[in-house]
Amino acid sequence: MSFSLSILASGSHGNALLVNAGDTKILIDCGLGVRTISPLLQSVGVQLKDLKAILITHEHTDHMRGLERVLPHTRAALYATDGTLAGIEDVVPSRTIQYAVGEEAFEIGQVVVQAIPVPHDANEPCGYHLTMGEHRLLVATDLGEVTPEIGEALKNSTVAVFESNHDEGMLANGSYPEILKRRIRSNTGHLSNRQCATALRACQDTELSTVILAHLSDENNDPKVARVSAEAAINGRGCELHVTRQGATGPYLKFSSNINIKGLPTCEPLPLFP
Repeated sequence: MSFSLSILASGSHGNALLVNAGDTKILIDCGLGVRTISPLLQSVGVQLKDLKAILITHEHTDHMRGLERVLPHTRAALYATDGTLAGIEDVVPSRTIQYAVGEEAFEIGQVVVQAIPVPHDANEPCGYHLTMGEHRLLVATDLGEVTPEIGEALKNSTVAVFESNHDEGMLANGSYPEILKRRIRSNTGHLSNRQCATALRACQDTELSTVILAHLSDENNDPKVARVSAEAAINGRGCELHVTRQGATGPYLKFSSNINIKGLPTCEPLPLFP
């Protein structure tokens, strides 16, 4: 089964990615305004009305700020954990079909979805593992440590959108106040390049073939530094690596019959938020 993956935005300024598996079009997170996300979707051949589902990882603004105005333009059902649904109830239109996700896998069209708890300072945050035929996609950002559940999901994936938020030295020597540095470094904060690399290194002898480094800090990280760290971890495994950028879209990737067909791997400037 073929599918495409479009990173529309990644980082503290906004998060959204599109999974397009035939007739099943799923948006994961909605941290962009409607006037920004609509043309981005159109650029990859998708209209808001085509969305079958919107999955939210947690209630922080950069992951859900667009919901209130985006949802009325869609026929999409909203999926999130009970805790996340409670955290976003004020911005979800009353007529929206909502589903609380838990430990059980569920189907959205041709896609089987499993929510996986992640350690982050939110009500009930999660990542998502999507199965589409032979392809298995993990989306896991905003987590302070790699739990056994996340580690196993990563090993059981062919494609992963995985957090590489900060360089530990850059964070320590940067301008952030110490209380914010402690929050980022905590086990409910964000993954460092080192932690990301350690998780990738544990995926030897697995089918993981494509990794997209996500949610990079624009002050405490550098895409080149994150890439070097991850490349060292996957060295010699033939795993394709992409790096997202704050304030930019991309990469756009297509996967078909166990073959990764490259789309537009470079990141493009993101339109200003409305």
